[in-house]
Amino acid sequence: MPTTIPQDELSRLCTRALQRAGEDLRAAQILARAIVDAERAGNRAVGIAHLFDYLDAYRDGRIKPGAAPEVSRAAPSCVVADARDGLAQVAFEDAAPALFATTEEAGIAALWIRRSYTCGELGYYARRAAEQRLITVACANSPALMSLGGSSTAVLGTNPTAYAFPRPGEPPMVIDQASSQTAYVNLRQAATTGASIPADWAVGPDGAATTDASAALAGALLPFGGYRGGNIALLVELLATLAGGSFSLDAPPFDRGSAPPGIGVFLLCLNPRAFPGSLDRIAAHLGRLRTDHGVHLPALEQPAPGTGIAIDPELAGRLHAAAEAQ
Repeated sequence: MPTTIPQDELSRLCTRALQRAGEDLRAAQILARAIVDAERAGNRAVGIAHLFDYLDAYRDGRIKPGAAPEVSRAAPSCVVADARDGLAQVAFEDAAPALFATTEEAGIAALWIRRSYTCGELGYYARRAAEQRLITVACANSPALMSLGGSSTAVLGTNPTAYAFPRPGEPPMVIDQASSQTAYVNLRQAATTGASIPADWAVGPDGAATTDASAALAGALLPFGGYRGGNIALLVELLATLAGGSFSLDAPPFDRGSAPPGIGVFLLCLNPRAFPGSLDRIAAHLGRLRTDHGVHLPALEQPAPGTGIAIDPELAGRLHAAAEAQ
Protein backbone atom coordinates (compact mmCIF):
# COMPACT_ATOMS: atom_id res chain seq x y z
CA MET A 1 0.00 0.00 0.00
CA PRO A 2 1.45 3.42 -0.93
CA THR A 3 2.82 5.68 1.79
CA THR A 4 1.41 9.22 1.75
CA ILE A 5 3.91 11.90 2.70
CA PRO A 6 3.02 15.60 3.02
CA GLN A 7 4.50 17.57 0.15
CA ASP A 8 6.52 19.86 2.44
CA GLU A 9 7.99 16.86 4.24
CA LEU A 10 8.82 15.17 0.95
CA SER A 11 10.66 18.30 -0.17
CA ARG A 12 12.51 18.45 3.14
CA LEU A 13 13.61 14.81 2.84
CA CYS A 14 14.83 15.30 -0.73
CA THR A 15 16.67 18.48 0.23
CA ARG A 16 18.34 16.76 3.17
CA ALA A 17 19.38 13.77 1.05
CA LEU A 18 20.94 16.09 -1.54
CA GLN A 19 22.79 18.01 1.16
CA ARG A 20 24.10 14.72 2.52
CA ALA A 21 25.42 14.04 -0.97
CA GLY A 22 27.39 17.29 -0.88
CA GLU A 23 25.13 19.84 -2.58
CA ASP A 24 24.60 23.31 -1.10
CA LEU A 25 21.28 24.26 0.45
CA ARG A 26 19.99 26.51 -2.36
CA ALA A 27 20.72 24.03 -5.14
CA ALA A 28 19.34 21.17 -3.04
CA GLN A 29 16.08 23.07 -2.48
CA ILE A 30 15.76 23.91 -6.19
CA LEU A 31 16.30 20.30 -7.26
CA ALA A 32 14.03 18.98 -4.49
CA ARG A 33 11.23 21.21 -5.76
CA ALA A 34 11.66 19.91 -9.31
CA ILE A 35 11.69 16.28 -8.16
CA VAL A 36 8.61 16.67 -5.97
CA ASP A 37 6.79 18.58 -8.74
CA ALA A 38 7.49 15.68 -11.12
CA GLU A 39 6.17 13.17 -8.58
CA ARG A 40 3.06 15.28 -7.96
CA ALA A 41 2.46 15.58 -11.72
CA GLY A 42 2.55 11.79 -12.05
CA ASN A 43 5.92 11.69 -13.88
CA ARG A 44 7.32 9.20 -11.40
CA ALA A 45 10.15 8.00 -13.63
CA VAL A 46 11.79 11.40 -13.07
CA GLY A 47 10.37 11.93 -9.58
CA ILE A 48 11.53 10.45 -6.28
CA ALA A 49 12.98 7.35 -7.96
CA HIS A 50 15.20 9.59 -10.11
CA LEU A 51 16.56 11.31 -6.99
CA PHE A 52 18.82 8.31 -6.48
CA ASP A 53 20.41 8.83 -9.89
CA TYR A 54 21.35 12.32 -8.70
CA LEU A 55 22.72 11.01 -5.40
CA ASP A 56 24.84 8.43 -7.22
CA ALA A 57 26.03 11.11 -9.66
CA TYR A 58 27.20 13.35 -6.80
CA ARG A 59 29.04 10.43 -5.23
CA ASP A 60 30.80 9.45 -8.46
CA GLY A 61 31.55 12.96 -9.75
CA ARG A 62 29.04 13.27 -12.61
CA ILE A 63 27.54 16.36 -10.96
CA LYS A 64 29.70 19.17 -9.59
CA PRO A 65 28.20 20.29 -6.27
CA GLY A 66 27.92 24.02 -5.74
CA ALA A 67 28.46 24.81 -9.42
CA ALA A 68 27.66 28.48 -10.11
CA PRO A 69 25.99 28.90 -13.52
CA GLU A 70 27.17 31.67 -15.82
CA VAL A 71 24.32 33.56 -17.52
CA SER A 72 24.99 35.60 -20.66
CA ARG A 73 23.29 36.74 -23.86
CA ALA A 74 24.15 35.50 -27.33
CA ALA A 75 21.74 38.10 -28.78
CA PRO A 76 19.14 40.49 -27.28
CA SER A 77 16.47 37.76 -27.03
CA CYS A 78 18.82 34.77 -26.66
CA VAL A 79 19.84 33.90 -23.09
CA VAL A 80 22.54 31.28 -22.43
CA ALA A 81 23.15 29.60 -19.07
CA ASP A 82 26.32 27.55 -18.66
CA ALA A 83 25.60 25.07 -15.86
CA ARG A 84 29.32 24.30 -15.47
CA ASP A 85 28.69 20.59 -14.92
CA GLY A 86 26.04 21.29 -12.30
CA LEU A 87 22.25 21.15 -12.32
CA ALA A 88 20.07 22.27 -15.22
CA GLN A 89 17.41 23.28 -12.69
CA VAL A 90 19.78 25.72 -10.98
CA ALA A 91 20.93 27.14 -14.32
CA PHE A 92 17.27 27.67 -15.24
CA GLU A 93 16.56 29.37 -11.92
CA ASP A 94 19.46 31.78 -12.44
CA ALA A 95 18.51 32.53 -16.06
CA ALA A 96 14.75 32.75 -15.53
CA PRO A 97 14.60 36.47 -14.58
CA ALA A 98 16.34 37.48 -17.83
CA LEU A 99 14.30 35.00 -19.88
CA PHE A 100 10.94 36.09 -18.45
CA ALA A 101 11.68 39.82 -18.57
CA THR A 102 12.87 39.64 -22.17
CA THR A 103 9.79 37.64 -23.18
CA GLU A 104 7.53 40.22 -21.55
CA GLU A 105 9.27 43.06 -23.36
CA ALA A 106 9.99 41.55 -26.79
CA GLY A 107 7.12 39.05 -26.98
CA ILE A 108 9.52 36.15 -27.59
CA ALA A 109 12.79 34.94 -26.07
CA ALA A 110 14.84 31.76 -25.90
CA LEU A 111 17.08 30.12 -23.32
CA TRP A 112 19.82 27.58 -23.89
CA ILE A 113 21.29 25.66 -20.95
CA ARG A 114 24.60 23.93 -21.67
CA ARG A 115 26.99 21.65 -19.81
CA SER A 116 24.44 20.32 -17.33
CA TYR A 117 23.51 16.98 -15.86
CA THR A 118 20.40 15.47 -17.43
CA CYS A 119 17.38 17.76 -17.11
CA GLY A 120 15.01 15.57 -15.07
CA GLU A 121 11.35 16.33 -15.78
CA LEU A 122 11.40 18.62 -18.82
CA GLY A 123 7.83 19.67 -18.13
CA TYR A 124 9.07 21.35 -14.95
CA TYR A 125 10.74 24.13 -16.95
CA ALA A 126 7.73 24.65 -19.21
CA ARG A 127 5.39 24.63 -16.20
CA ARG A 128 7.46 27.24 -14.39
CA ALA A 129 7.28 29.56 -17.40
CA ALA A 130 3.55 28.95 -17.81
CA GLU A 131 3.07 29.98 -14.18
CA GLN A 132 4.37 33.36 -15.37
CA ARG A 133 1.61 33.29 -18.02
CA LEU A 134 4.04 32.51 -20.83
CA ILE A 135 3.58 29.91 -23.56
CA THR A 136 6.63 27.68 -23.66
CA VAL A 137 8.14 24.97 -25.84
CA ALA A 138 11.11 23.09 -24.39
CA CYS A 139 13.40 20.30 -25.49
CA ALA A 140 16.53 18.59 -24.20
CA ASN A 141 18.96 15.93 -25.25
CA SER A 142 20.60 13.24 -23.14
CA PRO A 143 23.40 10.68 -23.44
CA ALA A 144 22.90 8.33 -26.40
CA LEU A 145 20.30 5.68 -25.62
CA MET A 146 18.20 5.52 -28.80
CA SER A 147 18.55 4.32 -32.37
CA LEU A 148 17.98 6.62 -35.36
CA GLY A 149 17.28 5.75 -38.98
CA GLY A 150 17.72 2.02 -38.47
CA SER A 151 21.07 2.26 -36.66
CA SER A 152 21.89 -0.80 -34.57
CA THR A 153 23.58 1.32 -31.91
CA ALA A 154 22.40 4.25 -29.81
CA VAL A 155 23.14 7.62 -31.42
CA LEU A 156 20.56 9.93 -29.81
CA GLY A 157 19.19 10.40 -26.34
CA THR A 158 15.53 9.90 -25.48
CA ASN A 159 15.38 13.64 -26.29
CA PRO A 160 12.11 14.83 -24.73
CA THR A 161 9.87 17.67 -25.84
CA ALA A 162 7.50 19.58 -23.57
CA TYR A 163 5.14 22.47 -23.99
CA ALA A 164 2.90 24.45 -21.69
CA PHE A 165 0.00 26.85 -22.10
CA PRO A 166 -1.29 28.96 -19.21
CA ARG A 167 -5.04 28.69 -18.58
CA PRO A 168 -6.98 31.43 -16.77
CA GLY A 169 -8.21 30.14 -13.42
CA GLU A 170 -6.75 26.65 -13.95
CA PRO A 171 -3.35 24.97 -13.76
CA PRO A 172 -1.30 25.24 -16.97
CA MET A 173 -1.74 22.58 -19.61
CA VAL A 174 1.63 20.79 -19.70
CA ILE A 175 2.54 18.00 -22.11
CA ASP A 176 5.90 16.28 -21.71
CA GLN A 177 7.03 13.26 -23.69
CA ALA A 178 10.19 11.50 -24.75
CA SER A 179 11.07 10.81 -28.37
CA SER A 180 11.53 7.13 -27.53
CA GLN A 181 8.84 4.46 -27.29
CA THR A 182 9.43 4.37 -23.54
CA ALA A 183 11.63 6.02 -20.95
CA TYR A 184 15.05 4.51 -20.30
CA VAL A 185 14.21 4.13 -16.61
CA ASN A 186 11.32 1.83 -17.55
CA LEU A 187 13.73 -0.37 -19.49
CA ARG A 188 16.13 -0.41 -16.57
CA GLN A 189 13.33 -1.31 -14.17
CA ALA A 190 12.23 -4.21 -16.40
CA ALA A 191 15.78 -5.52 -16.51
CA THR A 192 16.01 -5.30 -12.71
CA THR A 193 12.79 -7.27 -12.18
CA GLY A 194 13.32 -9.68 -15.09
CA ALA A 195 10.12 -8.55 -16.81
CA SER A 196 9.69 -8.83 -20.58
CA ILE A 197 9.26 -5.68 -22.65
CA PRO A 198 7.13 -5.02 -25.77
CA ALA A 199 8.96 -5.85 -29.00
CA ASP A 200 8.68 -2.26 -30.27
CA TRP A 201 10.53 -0.71 -27.34
CA ALA A 202 14.11 -1.51 -28.23
CA VAL A 203 16.66 -3.51 -30.21
CA GLY A 204 19.38 -5.74 -28.81
CA PRO A 205 23.11 -5.37 -29.55
CA ASP A 206 22.56 -7.21 -32.85
CA GLY A 207 20.11 -4.53 -34.01
CA ALA A 208 17.12 -6.91 -33.92
CA ALA A 209 13.93 -6.19 -31.97
CA THR A 210 13.94 -7.83 -28.54
CA THR A 211 11.61 -8.49 -25.61
CA ASP A 212 14.60 -9.08 -23.29
CA ALA A 213 15.16 -5.94 -21.24
CA SER A 214 18.76 -6.86 -20.42
CA ALA A 215 19.55 -7.31 -24.11
CA ALA A 216 17.84 -3.99 -24.80
CA LEU A 217 20.10 -2.24 -22.28
CA ALA A 218 23.04 -3.48 -24.33
CA GLY A 219 21.35 -2.27 -27.53
CA ALA A 220 19.23 0.82 -28.08
CA LEU A 221 15.75 2.19 -27.47
CA LEU A 222 13.56 2.83 -30.51
CA PRO A 223 11.95 6.18 -31.35
CA PHE A 224 8.16 6.40 -31.24
CA GLY A 225 6.54 6.32 -34.66
CA GLY A 226 9.59 4.93 -36.44
CA TYR A 227 11.35 7.42 -38.70
CA ARG A 228 8.90 10.19 -37.82
CA GLY A 229 9.79 10.03 -34.13
CA GLY A 230 13.46 9.82 -35.02
CA ASN A 231 13.15 12.98 -37.09
CA ILE A 232 11.69 14.82 -34.10
CA ALA A 233 14.44 13.48 -31.83
CA LEU A 234 17.07 14.78 -34.24
CA LEU A 235 15.44 18.23 -34.27
CA VAL A 236 15.50 18.21 -30.46
CA GLU A 237 19.18 17.25 -30.52
CA LEU A 238 20.16 20.10 -32.82
CA LEU A 239 18.13 22.76 -30.99
CA ALA A 240 19.19 21.68 -27.49
CA THR A 241 22.90 21.64 -28.30
CA LEU A 242 23.03 24.82 -30.39
CA ALA A 243 24.77 26.81 -27.65
CA GLY A 244 27.42 24.17 -26.97
CA GLY A 245 25.82 21.29 -25.07
CA SER A 246 27.28 17.86 -25.80
CA PHE A 247 25.77 15.89 -28.65
CA SER A 248 24.23 12.67 -27.36
CA LEU A 249 26.98 10.58 -28.95
CA ASP A 250 29.60 12.60 -27.07
CA ALA A 251 27.81 12.78 -23.72
CA PRO A 252 29.09 10.36 -21.05
CA PRO A 253 26.41 8.16 -19.43
CA PHE A 254 24.27 9.76 -16.73
CA ASP A 255 24.20 6.62 -14.58
CA ARG A 256 27.81 5.42 -14.48
CA GLY A 257 31.38 6.67 -14.67
CA SER A 258 32.76 9.94 -13.34
CA ALA A 259 32.44 12.28 -16.33
CA PRO A 260 29.55 14.81 -16.42
CA PRO A 261 27.12 14.36 -19.36
CA GLY A 262 27.20 18.08 -20.25
CA ILE A 263 23.93 17.99 -22.21
CA GLY A 264 21.79 20.88 -23.51
CA VAL A 265 18.30 22.25 -22.87
CA PHE A 266 16.35 24.70 -25.05
CA LEU A 267 13.30 26.78 -24.11
CA LEU A 268 11.32 29.11 -26.34
CA CYS A 269 8.94 31.44 -24.51
CA LEU A 270 6.12 33.51 -26.06
CA ASN A 271 4.14 36.28 -24.42
CA PRO A 272 0.45 35.67 -25.22
CA ARG A 273 -0.40 39.18 -24.02
CA ALA A 274 0.99 40.37 -27.35
CA PHE A 275 -2.24 38.87 -28.72
CA PRO A 276 -5.05 40.23 -26.51
CA GLY A 277 -7.66 37.65 -25.60
CA SER A 278 -5.59 34.73 -26.90
CA LEU A 279 -5.46 32.81 -23.61
CA ASP A 280 -9.23 32.99 -23.12
CA ARG A 281 -9.71 31.88 -26.74
CA ILE A 282 -7.33 28.94 -26.27
CA ALA A 283 -8.98 27.95 -22.98
CA ALA A 284 -12.42 27.96 -24.64
CA HIS A 285 -11.13 25.81 -27.48
CA LEU A 286 -9.53 23.29 -25.12
CA GLY A 287 -12.80 23.13 -23.19
CA ARG A 288 -14.73 22.53 -26.41
CA LEU A 289 -12.42 19.65 -27.34
CA ARG A 290 -13.12 18.03 -23.99
CA THR A 291 -16.86 18.62 -23.65
CA ASP A 292 -18.05 18.53 -27.27
CA HIS A 293 -15.67 16.01 -28.82
CA GLY A 294 -14.75 13.63 -26.00
CA VAL A 295 -11.05 14.53 -25.96
CA HIS A 296 -9.53 13.18 -22.75
CA LEU A 297 -5.91 14.15 -22.09
CA PRO A 298 -4.25 13.90 -18.66
CA ALA A 299 -2.88 17.41 -19.24
CA LEU A 300 -6.44 18.75 -19.45
CA GLU A 301 -7.78 16.83 -16.48
CA GLN A 302 -5.24 17.48 -13.76
CA PRO A 303 -6.72 17.08 -10.27
CA ALA A 304 -6.33 19.88 -7.79
CA PRO A 305 -3.01 19.47 -5.95
CA GLY A 306 -3.38 17.81 -2.57
CA THR A 307 -1.26 18.22 0.53
CA GLY A 308 0.21 14.71 0.39
CA ILE A 309 1.89 12.55 -2.24
CA ALA A 310 1.59 8.76 -2.28
CA ILE A 311 4.81 6.89 -3.02
CA ASP A 312 5.93 3.28 -2.89
CA PRO A 313 6.79 2.21 0.70
CA GLU A 314 10.17 0.77 -0.34
CA LEU A 315 11.02 4.03 -2.09
CA ALA A 316 9.91 5.98 0.98
CA GLY A 317 12.24 3.86 3.10
CA ARG A 318 15.18 4.52 0.79
CA LEU A 319 14.42 8.25 0.86
CA HIS A 320 14.37 8.37 4.66
CA ALA A 321 17.62 6.42 4.79
CA ALA A 322 19.29 8.79 2.30
CA ALA A 323 18.09 11.84 4.23
CA GLU A 324 19.32 10.47 7.56
CA ALA A 325 22.63 9.02 6.35
CA GLN A 326 25.75 10.23 8.15
